[in-house]
Amino acid sequence: MLLPHDDVGAGAALVLLHAGIADRTMWTEHLQPMADAGFRVVALDLPGFGEASAAQGEQAPWADVLATMDALSIESAVLVGNSFGGAVALRVAVVAPERIAALALVSAPAPGIEPSVELEAVWTAEEAALQRGDIDAAVTAVVDAWTLPDAPAVLRERVAAMQRKAFVTQRQAGAVAEAPDPLEERPEALGSIGVRVLVAVGEHDRPDFHIGAKALAQALPHARSAVIEGARHLAPLEQPEAFRELVLAFLL
Repeated sequence: MLLPHDDVGAGAALVLLHAGIADRTMWTEHLQPMADAGFRVVALDLPGFGEASAAQGEQAPWADVLATMDALSIESAVLVGNSFGGAVALRVAVVAPERIAALALVSAPAPGIEPSVELEAVWTAEEAALQRGDIDAAVTAVVDAWTLPDAPAVLRERVAAMQRKAFVTQRQAGAVAEAPDPLEERPEALGSIGVRVLVAVGEHDRPDFHIGAKALAQALPHARSAVIEGARHLAPLEQPEAFRELVLAFLL
């Protein structure tokens, strides 16, 4: 599968993987600056998001990322993932370590950590709205849960548009099965990831993700931790300059 993508610049490959409440357009303002820093920057739509339909059969987005890298003649890449994108990046690193040059994970969930009651309530509110066919209420629940209360209206509207599009795409696909998770089967595999890893979290993100960031930093042998001030869960959108400076300083 060749996933929908943007491809800018030349140099070492930098593959950007979006959050589960977004799509590849969350990276729009980062493409050219990162390309100007000397990278070939590729932003992907994961299946069920943006312009990527959900494929039939078991869903293994890490395999789709690798297939897209093959199609684009990318032998090795730095993977940068926010939230769900970070989770996908970790699984790519586990199943194909030779394809990964480094990882930058922002508010990525750590395997094996049970969600808090508060996080479960967020998911329950979203699912209840979807079950009754109220996409607008589901979108509002998502935006309220994952952006700061004083987030600019333009940011809230941007997240809402990406999430609404994903809900529609995923609803059209119907029920899909998830492939066996390589990290759920072998959580100790985190210790075998030999590349440098940046583990970052937004200052105001939910406690689950601060706990997860600490767990990942402890489990990954070559991890460096960072907190992005002023951000919640979507640091690349909320604090774009600070996010980009952090990632480029880590890589260069």
